[in-house]
Amino acid sequence: MNNKVWAVVAAIVIIVAGAGVYVYTNSGDSGEEGKGGFYSWNPNVVEVNDKYSNLTPAFMSIVEEVYTSVYGEIPSYEGISLEDIPEKYLYPYDSYVQSNVDGTLTVKTFDNTSTGTSAAYAEKIISFIPTQIIAYTDTYIDTIYMILCDYYGEEDHVGNSIQADQKLWELIPAMTSTVRDNLENNFGLVVPGSVTIIGTSQEDLVDYCSSISSDENVLVLMSEYNIRSTNKSSWWDTNQSIEANSGGNIQFLYLLSNSPSMVLSSIEMIGKVIGFDNTRSMMTSILAEIYVMQKSIDDLCSDGNYLTFYTETASANSVGSDTLMGGIMDSILKMDNIFDGSLMGSKMSDEDIILAEPQVLIFYDSDSRTLDECMRVD
Repeated sequence: MNNKVWAVVAAIVIIVAGAGVYVYTNSGDSGEEGKGGFYSWNPNVVEVNDKYSNLTPAFMSIVEEVYTSVYGEIPSYEGISLEDIPEKYLYPYDSYVQSNVDGTLTVKTFDNTSTGTSAAYAEKIISFIPTQIIAYTDTYIDTIYMILCDYYGEEDHVGNSIQADQKLWELIPAMTSTVRDNLENNFGLVVPGSVTIIGTSQEDLVDYCSSISSDENVLVLMSEYNIRSTNKSSWWDTNQSIEANSGGNIQFLYLLSNSPSMVLSSIEMIGKVIGFDNTRSMMTSILAEIYVMQKSIDDLCSDGNYLTFYTETASANSVGSDTLMGGIMDSILKMDNIFDGSLMGSKMSDEDIILAEPQVLIFYDSDSRTLDECMRVD
């Protein structure tokens, strides 16, 4: 990734190209301080690509770029195996899948009683390797794509993953127009014309599933939010009915990504469930990279004084550490969150933020506000 650096008066603006991360680091004499607001204590300000804050290995691009922006160059992790990682630096996550003697899989998922704030707790038996997958979230498809690239030894997202692309579109025959648009705009995955575009309503899903041949084994991947939204009981009942009437060849799996650990657990599970149980190399690479980052951060903060941070969504809600984005900063990059609230449902007052003077401020690139507006400049 190429960094372009311009020195403007006393301020340095670093723009990390290609992934939507911008860091504004003000010198002590910078005119930005005179603006007031959050500029008054001279924090590092980072704008991140929140499109990857979901269940996809691409969430590591957020980790990499915040690390690079705040701590510097990422140490090499090439050739590091799981056995090489000291126990204290082996980033923890639970197994969401277990193989059974009859060839089925027991997976961790969610049901309609979930609150969505913790790891998957409901168990489900997946009785087949799917011949088709319907995903209601674009990042789930990106996860499958990256697993396939790893399996075939192809580099992802560079336009030359021929085998992975072919297998991906064999597995995924249908999706909503929103998923298609997000895949193309956010991940650069071109959806072929052979893919059927279905509507987003429950009736559309029922109609499509009724047309599926009994020779196909279909796995439907949905976010846990689909069954705990305002009409959750309706979606849950509809999906249960589809399963019951399918003769056993359509099953639903509900996913969530409220922490880095949950994402890692689900990536591993998805690989196993779709019949490409090759995620060990991908997981090893992720865990090795986290290890070298955390070891370096510990060395940089040997006095025990770790950086503090504050993260805010595009809707100006404060981000708790029990989210994927908050967990990236907290549990991976070892910063201390000044916001002690849960998830992203509340707002920390400007006065409390100013009193806490977080050393790193993180905003989303989907935010329509100007930087000065985010920084509370009058």
